[in-house]
Amino acid sequence: MITLVLALLSSVLLGSVLAGRADAQPPGRLPEPVSDPADVLTESQRADVDAAVDRLYSDHGIQLWVVYVKSFDGMANDTWARQTAELSLLGDKDILLAIATDDREYRLTAPPNASTADITDADLATIATDDVVPALKKADWAGAGIAAADGIAAAMTPSNTGWIVAGTVGGVAVVGGGGAWMYSRRKKRRAVETGVEALREHELTADQLVAQPLDVLDPWSREVLTDTDNAIRTSEEELALAVGEFGPAQTAPFRNALDDAKQALAASFMLRQRLDDDIPETPDERRTMLLQIITTCTDADKRLDEQVTGFDEMRNLLINAAARFDQITRSLVDLRTRIEASTTQLADLVARHGEQTCTPILHNVDLAREEIDFAERSADQGRTAIARPAGEQGPAVADIRAAEGAIDQATKLLDAIDNAEGNIAAAHTQMPALITEVEGELAEAAQLTTDGGPALATAVQTASAALAAAKSGFATDPLGVFTALVDADAELDDALDAARGAAAERTRRAEVLTAALTSADAKVSAARDFIATRRGAVQSVARTRLSEAERLVQDAHAASTSDPVTATDTARRAGSLADQALMAAQGDVVSWQRTQQPPRQHGSAAGAVLTGVLVDSFLRGATRGGGYGGHRGGGYTSGGRSPGSFGGSSSSGRIGTGGRF
Repeated sequence: MITLVLALLSSVLLGSVLAGRADAQPPGRLPEPVSDPADVLTESQRADVDAAVDRLYSDHGIQLWVVYVKSFDGMANDTWARQTAELSLLGDKDILLAIATDDREYRLTAPPNASTADITDADLATIATDDVVPALKKADWAGAGIAAADGIAAAMTPSNTGWIVAGTVGGVAVVGGGGAWMYSRRKKRRAVETGVEALREHELTADQLVAQPLDVLDPWSREVLTDTDNAIRTSEEELALAVGEFGPAQTAPFRNALDDAKQALAASFMLRQRLDDDIPETPDERRTMLLQIITTCTDADKRLDEQVTGFDEMRNLLINAAARFDQITRSLVDLRTRIEASTTQLADLVARHGEQTCTPILHNVDLAREEIDFAERSADQGRTAIARPAGEQGPAVADIRAAEGAIDQATKLLDAIDNAEGNIAAAHTQMPALITEVEGELAEAAQLTTDGGPALATAVQTASAALAAAKSGFATDPLGVFTALVDADAELDDALDAARGAAAERTRRAEVLTAALTSADAKVSAARDFIATRRGAVQSVARTRLSEAERLVQDAHAASTSDPVTATDTARRAGSLADQALMAAQGDVVSWQRTQQPPRQHGSAAGAVLTGVLVDSFLRGATRGGGYGGHRGGGYTSGGRSPGSFGGSSSSGRIGTGGRF
């Protein structure tokens, strides 16, 4: 069960902090339903808790997450649990039991949504008091997790006592009514499970998918998100191995497909987050978003599947092993032929330029012979491996790679002898210009350290050392220092290109961020002003959208220096929400105006109601009847509450209970 990835991607994931401080555990993403970074469970105890959690999900469709940590990191237990639930993307069928073994604190929390309406705050308190806390007091950590799962299951199961009481108080009609309600609820649950199972087994047309009920589309979208995320993660691991084996050019189609799938998944997670946040959507909006998640992830999954055949063919070296060994043999014959000529050529170079000048290539022939011998041994081993029965030929792949790698090295060693004459001449003629070029590149690199990162820093260090050697050691080793400086220059060029691109991208991001923040500020301000001056008619949807837009625009400004990419995205979302707030508020005003009677020529208070000067008496209908007087709060008396009155309301997020044990 996966819900949308939140914007807190920079927070430390739970799985990655297991190597951190043993006595403090910050909130993080739960890697699995039962997590034990506190290391208090044995293997058998872990298996028992897993079984209880699985049983609860199988019987009731509720996922219990149990996490044991040593400490709640100095936070209140409800705060730690809430942040962990958010980072773990827990949804409306997820319940969390968090236990801090050293702090001796716990938190049992569940969402208030309809999917777990069978579990109330009172139920959680009872489960905690009767089942969880007694086990915790005895340091029975596994028992606490099992008790929580069993207690939730018991709360989800109708009680026979309830039936008896209902029959006693209300007679047969009450029992029948209660039975029908419970049957209806169970029937609905079974219908949802049946619908999701049908989606797993059958590929639907677009029209068939649109016709599915929201209760089926919602869990199916979560399942599709999870499956797509898993497929992408696995594909990325396999691609990393393939890139190392075949290089970026041959793997480019697979990289492109994976990048497209990752972008599609990220967009789907953003939609899932919007569905799971505190801002409600209409049923039509919810359906549209769920369908978009499902279709986007399905398309991404298909694009990855389209690359499977090509990827497998590329990876399967055994298919072409015989041809590869034939090519290895031909390459070795050519290298053996070159050895004699390269030996003669090297002796001539030493005679004309001196041994000191030829130091970089002095042992190339001997090293090439060693590489050739190694390649021949590897090829012989590979041919032996390829002759084995199917399933035992795996070592041949490593032998092919080893032989081809040794051949490549031997070729480079002999090529260096062939090129030495030209390189020596180039060293004498080109070294001054090369030194000037590298000095200029190092000066530019000093201005791009922020954008170049570790790659540029390494290239600068190498180039600086090669430059110093070129200035001081050219007379004694012209070929060596020239070659080293050429290689360092090439590495520095690549690093500078990347840094220039990063600098340009940073500038572009800054411009985009400025535009996004300016636009978001203007949109939020416009929506805020409109609602403030017409608050007598504006309802909750517009106010909710505005509140979230104001929060996001503040977050965007706060992150603008540390994370401009996230800040830009946040600002854009704030602007979008502000647009929605303004549109909803305008609609509320139009609706309110349609309900008003034609205003009197004198003394009309409609404008005061619209602007919020008068609120309660008018919005509750006290104006009906044509007057503003009367003993029940007409006019501008206490019955017409003004904005000067002080009051408020509160609401809760996840329900739950917790404390010390």
